[in-house]
Amino acid sequence: MKTVGNILHDARIAKKLPLEQAEAATKIRLKFLEAIEQDDYSTLPSLSYAKGFVKNYSEFLGLDSGMVLAFFRRQTTDVTRSSLLPKSEAAALNKSPLQLTPGKFLAGLLAALVLVFLGYLGLQYRKLNQAPVLSVDAPKNQLVIQEPRVDILGKTDSDATVTVNGTSVLVRTDGKFFDQVSLTPGVNKITIVATSRFGKSTTIVREVGLQLPQ
Repeated sequence: MKTVGNILHDARIAKKLPLEQAEAATKIRLKFLEAIEQDDYSTLPSLSYAKGFVKNYSEFLGLDSGMVLAFFRRQTTDVTRSSLLPKSEAAALNKSPLQLTPGKFLAGLLAALVLVFLGYLGLQYRKLNQAPVLSVDAPKNQLVIQEPRVDILGKTDSDATVTVNGTSVLVRTDGKFFDQVSLTPGVNKITIVATSRFGKSTTIVREVGLQLPQ
């Protein structure tokens, strides 16, 4: 299959013209003429320049420039964009998108920081909307005793406040708390409430019966 390079090269050889003479007559640099005859457009500034050079060179050789340009158009449809750009631009286009650059590194670092920040906000939001943990080890529910006082033992979040039947109880740094409640004969309802600093609360109710000895 004939190419633009073949046509121009053969026409120049048929006229016994050296490339130096073609360069002087067309004002097209020698290295560009060589590239055109070799169908190598990678060294040419752009597609427009390549088209203009081919037109001028074909007219200098006495060829039908319209016919040669028709070959050129057909041929360059199969040429990748990067081959028609200067080498420095082509190299930039052919760089792997996965190649790490300072810009990509900074963008990745920023994205990681944003994710960490969003994660922190998410945890804080959960804390805002989450009631504190509360467990009561003693007394057991529906316990019946003969003593007029009962021990209250439990555990909650270290930053929560605790009330037993409406009275504040000291919470230790490990979240444990202790109190004693006086009982009256019969069933006594003991309400333990743990409240977070964001106002969310957890409530446990224990019923303890006091049965005095006969």
